[in-house]
Amino acid sequence: PSEMDFKNRIPASALLCIGLVLMLLSDMRGSAGVFAWLMPVPFLLFIRFYSRGRHLALLGGTLLVGSILTLLKAASEPIMFSVPFAILSGSFTGIRYFLVFILWGYLQRNVSRRIYIAAFPALIVAAEYLQAFYSPLGVWGSLANTQLYNLPLLQTASIVGFLGISAMVAWGAVLLAELWYQRSLQLLGRSISLFAAVFIALNVFGDLRLDHVPQGPHIRAAAITSGYKFDGNLPNPGSDNVLKMTDQLLEKTRTAAKRGASLVVWGEGSTIVSRSGEANLMERISGIAKANKITIAAAYAVLPEENQTKYRFENKITWVNASGEVVQSYFKHHPVPGEGSLQGTDELQAIRANDATFAGAICYDYDFPEMPLDHAKLGTDLVALPGLDWRGMLRRHTLMARLPAIEGGFSLIRPANGATSMGFDNYGQIRAAMTDFGNSDHILIASLPARRIDTIYSHIGNILAYAAFLYLMLAAFLARRREQ
Repeated sequence: PSEMDFKNRIPASALLCIGLVLMLLSDMRGSAGVFAWLMPVPFLLFIRFYSRGRHLALLGGTLLVGSILTLLKAASEPIMFSVPFAILSGSFTGIRYFLVFILWGYLQRNVSRRIYIAAFPALIVAAEYLQAFYSPLGVWGSLANTQLYNLPLLQTASIVGFLGISAMVAWGAVLLAELWYQRSLQLLGRSISLFAAVFIALNVFGDLRLDHVPQGPHIRAAAITSGYKFDGNLPNPGSDNVLKMTDQLLEKTRTAAKRGASLVVWGEGSTIVSRSGEANLMERISGIAKANKITIAAAYAVLPEENQTKYRFENKITWVNASGEVVQSYFKHHPVPGEGSLQGTDELQAIRANDATFAGAICYDYDFPEMPLDHAKLGTDLVALPGLDWRGMLRRHTLMARLPAIEGGFSLIRPANGATSMGFDNYGQIRAAMTDFGNSDHILIASLPARRIDTIYSHIGNILAYAAFLYLMLAAFLARRREQ
């Protein structure tokens, strides 16, 4: 069809409206992953035909509004934290998509069909890589996160990381857009056949991988939440409420040990202490660990100054072994923008306990792929990942952690204050789950494999991103030469 015929059939406003609706349906609460495969299609068609300044402004505005509204679906109390995060993260995502579509439109006009079809997934991979490794927003807004319930496809992460999943979604979308425009299977037969072959192969690989039951020893890990609800205010460590919460937290730890747990992990910031009060807390934790022969990953906050008014604190995990000895203190490496945590900078380390190798990170840390990759290189068998979310997140942020578990081939336990706690095995399968609201006792017990499974990704890292950059450099060279 001619471009004019196409424009007459689907005007610019219709394409943008359809794209906006698909954005809202493809991610966060009330979404379905299948819509993510369709979401880029109207925007790809739009940029193909509407390249004037006002059209580009409309495209950018739609992507920005759609991305922010998508994140706002997860907003809840504390509004003063969840809404700004949605706006910040949504803005990054919208701008990233806008740049990707603009660059793809340029390549589409200046290179051959086969090159510009492959260029779209390459652009998505390159943009998501840059955000994940060089921005404060990590993997938020990644296409891979729209497929968190598609466990067979998620196994692709064990080969090329989360970027491989994003690439597949983008590849499928650009083929659909091209097919819609060309209305000819003959022209796209080879491209569609290649995509279908790769898609089927990855899903067969995923199904076969999930058919394996992790062998070897297992460990009973407990995820404990304190019931603490973050409201944006800095609690007083000496208040009756905090002291009572600490006592209950320690009692839950004893209960978990009686239920057979040999590893107990607290949710992020499960209690707060002053600098002078930390020694007393550690003495009590060490006594419980020694008396019950368990390893404890105690996640709590420390106010660095007495009677401080500034909103800043140490956000840490203290590891105590079964002998009651403190073997490691870990400080959160990637605080959420505006959170107030003092940033940890120490080199990542693992510990040996219970005949297994453990490592820890805190909540938002695992939205940055270099950290689980480093843990895999340390030979980690099980990762303790304390979290603190708001209720609007429900299962979302915890489910995002199944991707790093698959990438690194390790088990993962994530107690999440305010949301949903889960335990994952090496394949990202949910072994146990518990919400932090309702009438539960805030103690989750999960039997998790205590031996890591080696993965290709842990050896080759982000080679897919490097290949994408090389491909885009070649495509840009060819486009520039044609222009000249």
